[in-house]
Order: sequence, then structure tokens, then C-alpha cells
Amino acid sequence: AEPLLDLALKMIFFGVVGARLFHVFFYEPTFFIAHPAEIIAIWHGGLSSFGGLVGAMLAFVIAIKRKKIQTQFLTIYGNIIAYSALFGWMVGRIGCLMIHDHLGKESECFLAFDSPQGKRLDLAFLEILGLVPLAIAFFVLKKKKKEDLFAPLLFVYYGLLRFILDFWRAEASFATGDVRYLGLTPAQYFAMVLVVFGVFLYTKRPSPKKVS
Repeated sequence: AEPLLDLALKMIFFGVVGARLFHVFFYEPTFFIAHPAEIIAIWHGGLSSFGGLVGAMLAFVIAIKRKKIQTQFLTIYGNIIAYSALFGWMVGRIGCLMIHDHLGKESECFLAFDSPQGKRLDLAFLEILGLVPLAIAFFVLKKKKKEDLFAPLLFVYYGLLRFILDFWRAEASFATGDVRYLGLTPAQYFAMVLVVFGVFLYTKRPSPKKVS
């Protein structure tokens, strides 16, 4: 339990740093070049969820390289973290929803929320709805003792979900909008990487032991 707690604390620290740097370099680079002192001003807002994921994964990889995680526990730890991350992510998005931090494009859809700028989709709300089927799948997999699928499924499913949902993100000129590069948000590019990584993890799963 102690090694897992130590790893979790490192992942939280690296996650916060990664979340900030991802936002600085990919979402508002021009602003932070002009105001470098603002880079450390996290209290002013500006954290990227994907950047946090990259930072946390980096901490996990470093722990592996330093042999702080024994090989036989690698898959176990990874899937425990994936299981916890899903529900932690959903709680985080509930927080985003409460302050409407991710208002998207204008829409007359019944899922849209009223705002001073008209009715708009809330990407946090859509993401919570989109993650419910994954949460149900996790409960089913846990019951069937197939926890080794948690991490691969999380990466593939969330990558696809985020790639699709970001097409409804607000334009960059809007207060909660996102910048685009060749028509896609920074998160959409990373979402594609996430899907590929999830497939890679699936192919590298330990083979189930055969019962003689």
C-alpha cells in the first residue's frame, strides 16, 4: 500500500505541473510569452486535463524506470489507477459543470444551457453523460474479474469520446473556447495518441493463465 500511495502523490504533483504546462504551450502561448510571470499563477486558472494526464503518466513511467514498481505489480497498479481515474475524472467534470467552465457552441438542443451569450452546449455535461457507459462497463468488468481491461479501455474510449465532443467546443474568440490547429483542438490531437496507446496496452496485456 505504501508504494502505491507514494506513486499516487507523485502522479498528483506531476499531473498539476503537466496540466499547467500543457495549457501554457498549447492553449495560450502568445499570452504567456508576453507575461512569463503568469506561468506559475495557477490560481488565475488555466489547467489542461490532458496535460494532467500526460504528467501523471510521466510519473508512472519514471517509477517504472527507477524500478520502484515491481514487474508483477505493474499491471495491477496501472488498472487500479485507471479505475480510480475514471471516477475522479467524472467528479472533476461535475465541478466544471457547476461553474460552466467549458461552454461550447451555440445550440437549440435540449441539452444546451442558458448563458448570457445564448443557449450553449456544456462540454463538461456532455462528457459526464458520455462517461456513464464506461463506468457501467468498469463495474461489469470488475464483476467478471477482467480488471486488466481497465487501462486499455479507458484510453481508447475516452480518446474517442473527447475527439468527438471537441467538435462542439466554442470558437477560440469565445471566453471558454479553445484554439484550433488545422481545424482541431490540441486535445483532439492528443486524443488520437491516447487511442493508439490504449490499443498498444491491449496488445501487451499478460496472457490469461490456462487452467490445466
